[in-house]
Amino acid sequence: MESKTMDPICRVKRLMAASLAAYLVSCPSAHTASATPSILNIPKADSPSSVQDLTTLTGAFDESLLNSPRAAHLRAQLGISKAAFAQALTLPNPSFFFLEDTAQRARQIGASVPIEGPWKIAFRLLLAKQQVRLADLEIQNNLWQLRATVRRAYLDVVMAKETVETLDTLMTLSKELEKTARKRFEADDVAAYDVERASLAGMQAEADYRQSLKRLEQSRQRLTVIMGKDYRKPVDVNHLPTFQLRAANDEMLPDFSKELPSLDSLVADGLKNRIDLKAVEQRMVVNTASMRNTVGNIIPNTQLNIGSSYSGNPPEGPPTKGMFVGVTQEVPVFNFQQGDIARLKATYIQFKREAASMKNVISEEVIAAYQQLSAARERLQLFQAKILPTSERVANMAKRGYEFGQNDITSTIAAQQANVQTRVNYLDAVRTYQQSLTDLEQAIGHPL
Repeated sequence: MESKTMDPICRVKRLMAASLAAYLVSCPSAHTASATPSILNIPKADSPSSVQDLTTLTGAFDESLLNSPRAAHLRAQLGISKAAFAQALTLPNPSFFFLEDTAQRARQIGASVPIEGPWKIAFRLLLAKQQVRLADLEIQNNLWQLRATVRRAYLDVVMAKETVETLDTLMTLSKELEKTARKRFEADDVAAYDVERASLAGMQAEADYRQSLKRLEQSRQRLTVIMGKDYRKPVDVNHLPTFQLRAANDEMLPDFSKELPSLDSLVADGLKNRIDLKAVEQRMVVNTASMRNTVGNIIPNTQLNIGSSYSGNPPEGPPTKGMFVGVTQEVPVFNFQQGDIARLKATYIQFKREAASMKNVISEEVIAAYQQLSAARERLQLFQAKILPTSERVANMAKRGYEFGQNDITSTIAAQQANVQTRVNYLDAVRTYQQSLTDLEQAIGHPL
């Protein structure tokens, strides 16, 4: 009641004193907040992970290829395919026979040895060689897909980490705003509504912050498992660099000083370097080698029969002993591999159609990914050059305006939340850029 009847000049003096006190109280906190790591700054100084402990994107690629059980599983398939060489050198087994004729008291003992044409072995070796090349291409393609999986998992960790820092900043600012509101309330400058409203915003920010910590833990453990490490010792990653336009060269952000390659060159790269297209073309080579091998098998193997014979009761004369030699040759009259030849011809046509279809798909994927990447780069550049600095200035102006009684609590909280939402949108832009970059690399078949 006393404050309501206070002289206007005294009321202004008291308001200025309360505002100055709130400003002095908030200055150290504001300085601390500006030094607090966020999506735009370096990691915290008391972070358990040092710079040496942080995993880079390149390091994640290397460790996944070396230590991940998924990569080991893929590489082991090459040994299976190389068994085709041993199979190609396998020769047909000889057979042993024994014949006893009690009526004529005759006996024959011998062996039947298949004689395989040398061209058959050569054709099988050539086929095995092409099959091993095909298996190698398929392994490379699967490892390339694993690289994309690692990149997406790494991106999830970076985004989760930056989200934690962003929500931590919001929580800190909400607590500072609550302190300022409480100071002004104690100075009888604002109603208790401002304190409760600021406290509610702080509790909401804390709830979001705790949830983001769980998401960060989940994404770190997932990346750790993909890299072949113990999930109980999760890896940590670098923060995004500052948002200055030419500040830092980072694996997660584009270098705006360099232009993207032309679309025509990227389409040509895709048609030249895509491993899955090379695999289809190699299947055509394997099909041709299989055709040669099949044609070589039209002439069946010759059977050489050799052994000893004994006749104990010939029509004339005493018992006789001797050797016998014979040749058995199957004649390809009804079976001349016509079924396999027809199948291989049809398969070759299908592979040609598949290669043409894949080239069309590759062109479409490269074009779509290129346009998405170009748009993502432009959006990131706009965020870094204009949106983020402007949003930061607006939030600071709203905070200072409330401290000096120029803004109400609702507009101040809205400005802070809008600033945080802008940072979240920036993270979404980074995610979109990285996903577009991954799609383009997958489309052209090599890193950019």
